[in-house]
Order: sequence, then structure tokens, then C-alpha cells
Amino acid sequence: MSNGAAAPGSPRAGARRTAARRLPQSSDRPPYRLLADDLRRQILVGRLGPGDQVPPSRVLGEEYGIADMTARSAVRVLRDEGLVYTEPGRGTFVASPLPAPAGSVSAAASRTHMPTDEYTELARRVDELADVLDTLLRLFGQAGSLRRRTAAPVT
Repeated sequence: MSNGAAAPGSPRAGARRTAARRLPQSSDRPPYRLLADDLRRQILVGRLGPGDQVPPSRVLGEEYGIADMTARSAVRVLRDEGLVYTEPGRGTFVASPLPAPAGSVSAAASRTHMPTDEYTELARRVDELADVLDTLLRLFGQAGSLRRRTAAPVT
């Protein structure tokens, strides 16, 4: 794999988990959009090249400290943009060749089909659910932290 990703279970994979990346906490953008932006940047600068495997959502979740579903939503955004494709049972890979930049004539001409209205609506709902899930997970974490701080020590 030329993207530098470690195989799950390898010594290098464990080292990567301890060096977790973080998404900006002060952003108004949903976490899945922030992750999609970061992965898109990695693809466009060549860190993830055509044919490279994108790390699985579980690994992305561990690296970025986000829920697995959030990572899946980010990958879905990139798939919708044509930057990655998924092979069932194998994983998600960077497209080769990469699509033309949005707004260019060749990008519009190369698109073979547009998502249906039903797909677009379902994608929007999944995005909303992922946002709600992330919010709930964050609130549960804050509640647990508050409970630990206010709990009286057992004597």
C-alpha cells in the first residue's frame, strides 16, 4: 500500500492510534465534512494517490477520535464527488483518474448519471443522523466527565 497506512494488527497500526489526528473543535461544520475536507486535501496533494486504499472507517474513527458512522459519512461525500470508489469486501480506493475540478466543463460532461432525488434525500437524512449521533456522543462524554467530577469519593 503506497499511502503509508498500516495493516490492522501490525505494530505500526498501534503506533498510529496513539498519534491521533484531531479535527478542528471550533468549526461550525459537521465532523464528517471536516474529515471529508482533510481526506480530499490528502488526495489532491498526492498523499493518497490513485489506486491507494483509503483507511477503513474504523481506523479513521480511531485516528480522528470520531464515530465510525461519521467516518463513513465522510467517505460517502468523497464517493459522491467521484474521488473514491468502493469495492465490496475489499475496501475504498482513490479513483484513477481523479475527476476534473467541480465546475469545469469536462467534469459535467464526464458524469454518467446524477444521483436520484430519493438518493439525495436519503444521503441528507443520513448526514443529519450522523450529526445527531456525534452530538449525542459528545454530550454523553461531557455528562460522564461531569458525573466523575461531582461524585463523592467512596470511603
